[in-house]
Amino acid sequence: MKRAVVLIGHGSHLTKADDAIGRVVYSLRKKEPDTVVEIAFLEIRSPNIPESIELVLSQGAEEVVLVPYFVQTGRHVVEDVPKIVSEAQAKHPGEKIRLAEYLGFDERIVSVVYDRIRKARER
Repeated sequence: MKRAVVLIGHGSHLTKADDAIGRVVYSLRKKEPDTVVEIAFLEIRSPNIPESIELVLSQGAEEVVLVPYFVQTGRHVVEDVPKIVSEAQAKHPGEKIRLAEYLGFDERIVSVVYDRIRKARER
């Protein structure tokens, strides 16, 4: 089964704002070379979520997992992204289109935050 992952970012007008999510996509591609990994943006930038879903399906993906790259609960996580994914599922009833949990709280994120604090204190 050909699998795909779409990492969903907010999108920004700032040129370098989406570099971090792009680096995550690049790393995921290296980690899972047999998985199609793409990016989507909720606002401002392209491709949007439906465009990315169509892209991976056109590449033969039979399972699509969408991962909201958000750390806080908000309207986008609770309402917007689930609605868009639900619409895609309705449009493609024969495909497995799944929404993963947003990043939110995870003990591993605490380690990253602590590392940032430690580095700031060393300056």
